[in-house]
Amino acid sequence: MSCAYEEDLTAYVDGELPPPHRARVEAHLGTCAACQGTERLLRVTVARMARLPAFTPSPSARRDVLARLDALPPTWRERLAALLRPGLLVPSLGVAAAAVLALLVMGRGGVEPAALDELDAGAFEVATNLELVEDYEVLGLDSSDDLEVVENLHELGTP
Repeated sequence: MSCAYEEDLTAYVDGELPPPHRARVEAHLGTCAACQGTERLLRVTVARMARLPAFTPSPSARRDVLARLDALPPTWRERLAALLRPGLLVPSLGVAAAAVLALLVMGRGGVEPAALDELDAGAFEVATNLELVEDYEVLGLDSSDDLEVVENLHELGTP
């Protein structure tokens, strides 16, 4: 059942609704069969509950229930509240702020990245020459066979 007055039926049966609201619920009950059935069920339940004998728990039963409640694990709200205690939160925030400041200071004083030619000048020169030599058409050669001749001439010290 999904009726807008469903939530009000318990308060209606218990006599807890203010008069204007009670009148609206009574008008609705005259037209809604589902709410009439729910109201009957609620009234029967309340009547049967009223016929039950009174129950007073013994002091030991109360202590047992309270001990079981104390033994339950803490809820996530209780755990979160324990973590957010000022006695624990303030020092943690101080340590975190100090760590962030240390990282910022170390980041500013760190090693500047070296330029590519300063990093390894020999490797940079070899890479540049390899690109030039591999493109034998730039050198005016017809094929890679001519490149081999140039290579051999270089070994002889001939330009």
